[in-house]
Amino acid sequence: MPSLFLIAHIHGCRVAINSDQIESIVHVPDVIPVPHCDPRVAGLFALRSRVLTLIDSQFVVTGERRTLQRGCLAVVVEIAGHYFGLAVDKVEDVVPLSAEKIQQCIQPDSHWQSVVSETVEVGEQLVMILDPAKLVSREQLMAA
Repeated sequence: MPSLFLIAHIHGCRVAINSDQIESIVHVPDVIPVPHCDPRVAGLFALRSRVLTLIDSQFVVTGERRTLQRGCLAVVVEIAGHYFGLAVDKVEDVVPLSAEKIQQCIQPDSHWQSVVSETVEVGEQLVMILDPAKLVSREQLMAA
């Protein structure tokens, strides 16, 4: 049976995120900066009476910080029992993908290798499957 994947964009590239890992997709109300923390942390935001860490996904991939402001789009995921918002440029759709279509032999660009280990064909285009846990550092998990 196919699994459902969200197709989103990070730094202009299409990525697939397994919907089993997604809590919701939100427009972030306000981003509160956190001084002296890991640069992948864009800040904190409130969602349904919870405080979540907003991850600058573009920074993790490229090393270039993105200014994230009120209204930016985030995919909320649960990692090790804690919720994080992963900043994305946009979301496209949720698509069913079968396990036979997932490929591990194609190596992504070096910028993406730390967060992507598999690719899948969506339509006629190859899309990287993002592992949300790899966007979050071990230290952040300990602090959450």
